[in-house]
Amino acid sequence: MEEILQNLSGSIGVWGYIILFFYSLGGGFIALLAAGILSSGVIESINSLNIYLCIFVAGTANLIGSSVLFYISRYQKAEVMKYLKNHKRKIALISIWIKKYDFIIIFIHKYVYGIKTIVPMVIGISKYSNNKFMIYNFFASFIWAILVGVLSYVMGDFIKKTYDSNPYIFPIFGVIILLAIFFLTSKISKK
Repeated sequence: MEEILQNLSGSIGVWGYIILFFYSLGGGFIALLAAGILSSGVIESINSLNIYLCIFVAGTANLIGSSVLFYISRYQKAEVMKYLKNHKRKIALISIWIKKYDFIIIFIHKYVYGIKTIVPMVIGISKYSNNKFMIYNFFASFIWAILVGVLSYVMGDFIKKTYDSNPYIFPIFGVIILLAIFFLTSKISKK
């Protein structure tokens, strides 16, 4: 059993960063949450992930993903518009947000499910400056990675302390979190 855990620990160290990179390209933060929780030492035999490296990998991947979407839509407008034709309401809303909030929308879109891939595309189609987008996207990507990474690391530490003090509360707490996630996603998807 110990040998299996040792092999698992080694493979998470190698594959964990690769999975985190590719998952963060699209702006997903579930992999960063999992990496942050695992790097906090929740599972003591799996301690091969470094939170600082996780934050760097996720931030870099997010920066690359948003930049690629921006440049594809900047230089391939006709092809991108075919993809976005079903999202006319989102495009109109995002265009208004860009005019109203300028660079703040670049920071906020990283956290809002449903628009995180469309915002860089709409900004790319617009006449927004390449340099401004790249600078704001750089800071937004790493602020996103730091916030999500640190929060998940702290959450992992909290889970570990809670489990150490009372191991029976963890399954109850896990079920409550899953029910809350299910309730929130069903509520959000109705909108």
